[in-house]
Amino acid sequence: MTEHAAQHATVGDLFWPVLNFAIFVAVLVRFLRPPAVEYFRARAVRLREALQAGTRARAEAEALRATLARDVENLPALRSQLRADLRATAERECEALLALGRTAAERIRTDARLLAEHEFAAARAALRAEVIEEAVRQATALIRQAIRPEDQERFVREFVTGAGAPA
Repeated sequence: MTEHAAQHATVGDLFWPVLNFAIFVAVLVRFLRPPAVEYFRARAVRLREALQAGTRARAEAEALRATLARDVENLPALRSQLRADLRATAERECEALLALGRTAAERIRTDARLLAEHEFAAARAALRAEVIEEAVRQATALIRQAIRPEDQERFVREFVTGAGAPA
């Protein structure tokens, strides 16, 4: 039965593995501690910055949400204001166009009046010239019919007498 008996480890058997492990841990701590400390410090800084960025983003999102909510609440008033502004602008434009149309109509009336007066004066002058020409033609015809040869001789004598007299 002694063949199957369990063999128990003694302190001497465990001493060398424990010493080896302690040296291994001391070497690891000695050489890996500064990079590990730097890694965890940098990681902590990155985490803090990420948390601050998240906080800022959350605050910006809240501000944007509040602004959007306020804008949504103000939409009916804004719509009314825009409608009133557009109506006022349209009325101003309408008045300006009407005034421009009135000015153009008055200018057209004035131009038409001046043109009519000019045409009337030209027609009057043409009519007067035509009437004078017709009167001269008719007077000439009447005089030719009324003058006899003795009247013509008398006119010639009077002309010669008048031409010979000093003026």
